[in-house]
Amino acid sequence: MKKRILILAVLLAWINPILTRAQLNQVLRLELPLKEDDYEDLIYDVTPLEKQGLLVSTQPRFPSGRDGNVWNITRYDTTLHQIWANQYKVDHLFEPVNTYLDSSYYYVLLAQPDSKKFKIFRLDLITGDHEWMDGNTLTYIYMTEFKVLSNTAFIGGIVNYRPVVLTFNFFDKRTRVLPALYEPRTELNHIQIDPYQRISNVLIYTQERNHGKLSVRSFDYSGKVVQNVTLESPKEKGLITGRITSLNEQEKLIMGHYAYKNLPYSQGLFMAKLNGNNQEYIKYFQFNDFKNFFNFMKPRRQEKIKERILKKRQKGKEMLLHYKLLMHDIIETSDQYILVAEAFYPQYRSGTSYGYAYAPIGNLGRSYGDRVFEGYHYTHAVICGFDKSGNLLWDNSFEIQNIVNYNLREMVEVAFDQDKIILTYPEEGEIHTKVIRGNDVLKEKEKFKIATNFEEDKVIDSDDVNIDFWYNKYFISWGTQEIQGARTVGSSKRRVFYLNKITYDANLTTRQE
Repeated sequence: MKKRILILAVLLAWINPILTRAQLNQVLRLELPLKEDDYEDLIYDVTPLEKQGLLVSTQPRFPSGRDGNVWNITRYDTTLHQIWANQYKVDHLFEPVNTYLDSSYYYVLLAQPDSKKFKIFRLDLITGDHEWMDGNTLTYIYMTEFKVLSNTAFIGGIVNYRPVVLTFNFFDKRTRVLPALYEPRTELNHIQIDPYQRISNVLIYTQERNHGKLSVRSFDYSGKVVQNVTLESPKEKGLITGRITSLNEQEKLIMGHYAYKNLPYSQGLFMAKLNGNNQEYIKYFQFNDFKNFFNFMKPRRQEKIKERILKKRQKGKEMLLHYKLLMHDIIETSDQYILVAEAFYPQYRSGTSYGYAYAPIGNLGRSYGDRVFEGYHYTHAVICGFDKSGNLLWDNSFEIQNIVNYNLREMVEVAFDQDKIILTYPEEGEIHTKVIRGNDVLKEKEKFKIATNFEEDKVIDSDDVNIDFWYNKYFISWGTQEIQGARTVGSSKRRVFYLNKITYDANLTTRQE
């Protein structure tokens, strides 16, 4: 399910207000005690529902037998008080693949390994009632995307190295393959549900000889093609990935990043606007021109990079970067579009010793011996603001340190306090923060320990630390902890699953503007 998943042991659960620590205000904490086996054997997940509260759920890490796979799901309000709690039996042969959330329901797509069978779990957020739907993919498919429009699920994936999108109707339980997608040298990039036209927009990447292209193909709930537009771009700017946002019934924005010709590495961002089938504009913003893109580096290294950029340009060339970007969904405010993307590179070690086998700037580095993939190494997040005409207003960055994930996922979360932006990410029992306003840094990067119920508590072990934007200025942090404390009932130690409601008072920032 979505990031991890929770145990609903509500006995002895503690909800405590906790002390403010500098600007980071950890205002509320819920502790749910864990049995010794639960600490290792359960998978946890938290799904924020904005002002409707949140869902907390758990499933066994290794389900055993037909009755051994039970999900426990509890809904809490914004004060971390329980609204309802239920158990749901799950066929032990099926594994969660993806989730989708709308205003009324929470959906889980499950698949049976080495099978064409799948299930969709639909949960009513208000009542906790649920429904199971069984389907068949018609062919073996590696599933990567899952969206729901009315009573139709859109399931995207890969078959024989080509993209496929299926529709599954909740009423007649029929599966259909969408047309005009199963083509060579193409990849499924993104599926977006258009709330105005009630259609699904599918973003497709096509690798041509000299550069990459992106196309938007739109389908109604019956699977009929209603729009097919390929973004026009010069050959030296290959479009790689993007995100779609619908502005109204006619207009769409596609924001993403582009490469030099057909290289897979990002050199900058682009913004394109569609009006019906017409492309109004496409604009490009090169990272080498950004004010703050390289600010995650130490000052001396920044100077060297800028000198190299200048020398290259004096020769009529550009210094090429070798980053890849993980795009977030576009954030729309009253007067801006804000884009967040996390830069990363694959990290390897050699077969004989640990080594640096990838260089994000200048060259591809070198490997020695057989390479073993260790995960994706995050370097920083880039945050940009654009006006409603597609012009870049500002850019900023957020350094990400010591984060290597085997599975690529979003780490940075964003909240707003009027014109200030609070950036966060978790790491080993701590929360890293930075506060910006446009090009300016109002509060440099800081880190805060995740607060417990009592000041004398000592955290012995912290695992599976997460943070998500919740609503307004609030984040929700969760994970598991082993805590030693004098107030622990019946023992000097306690193992808990915790939920911490967190906000950041950006008005307390002290740096002069």
